[in-house]
Amino acid sequence: SSVRGACTLTRRDLKYWLRLLRFTVFVLVAFPACAFVLLPLYLAFVYAAPVPSIVTRPADLGFPVEDVEFIGGDDLTLRAWYTPPRGDALIILLHGYFSNRLQLRFQAEVLASAGYGLLMVDERASGESDGTQRALGWPDVADIRGALDFLNSRRCDASTTTGCVRWVGIAGCSIGGQIALRAAAQYPDIQAVLADGPSMVSAADFPPPDTWFAALMTPHQWLIDRFLELRTGLSAPPTIMETIHTIAPRPILLIAGSTVDPIFSGEVVRIRQYQQAAGSNAQLWEVPGGRHCDGPAVAPAEYARRMLDFFDAASR
Repeated sequence: SSVRGACTLTRRDLKYWLRLLRFTVFVLVAFPACAFVLLPLYLAFVYAAPVPSIVTRPADLGFPVEDVEFIGGDDLTLRAWYTPPRGDALIILLHGYFSNRLQLRFQAEVLASAGYGLLMVDERASGESDGTQRALGWPDVADIRGALDFLNSRRCDASTTTGCVRWVGIAGCSIGGQIALRAAAQYPDIQAVLADGPSMVSAADFPPPDTWFAALMTPHQWLIDRFLELRTGLSAPPTIMETIHTIAPRPILLIAGSTVDPIFSGEVVRIRQYQQAAGSNAQLWEVPGGRHCDGPAVAPAEYARRMLDFFDAASR
């Protein structure tokens, strides 16, 4: 009798431990799976939210600017600073995702000191520009059409050859770099593109993964894309990889931080892929020790020299 009781107790214990094991496996699988879905859902709402800010002209800004506005896509009013060129070449400047036109102050001061005109734009639903939602730059290319139309009113004619616009380039950081590349692919008015740390349009822009974390990022971004489509009512446009080759033969300068992390990888892996897809008209500068859009802080003199050399050669 006592032996049977001991056996019964053992079987009962086994059932308990099996239930505990099943519950533990469920928690270990279900919790990360839910987190993997909930985080992209949260990020889709963050990426869609506007980021307005008051843009105050710094007292020590090294060049004059005029407050201007123009009509972009969806009839949105976009606001910018305009600086006329001392010659006839102008650069449109586009900032990163959670910023405004002042983010590219370094680039603007270098270019203005060399005589380039500037159009420093607050992207839609950012800075002082209108808009109630963003979408990873997806609709922003139409806004650049509005910028080009505005610049057409400042074009040179037979009687004016300086202080007006004959030649237009574009430069952007992060999302701004991505928008710049896609705008150049669509609008032949843009004669040269500098894209510093250009981000992806969607998951299809990710290169083959080189770390376990990078392998997780593609499905993660795919979910963000789908949730963002649902949140905004927009569809993801063609990717950088699909469109960058159409910019040729116009020149492209891609800039990427050279740092590659053993877990998180690095932007340079993706941007090398962009260069290969673009063709021989694209060059890539890998900023030593750089990470993302920090070339002006990491290597300011080299950054300024390369940027000016690039636009000087393109605008001749």
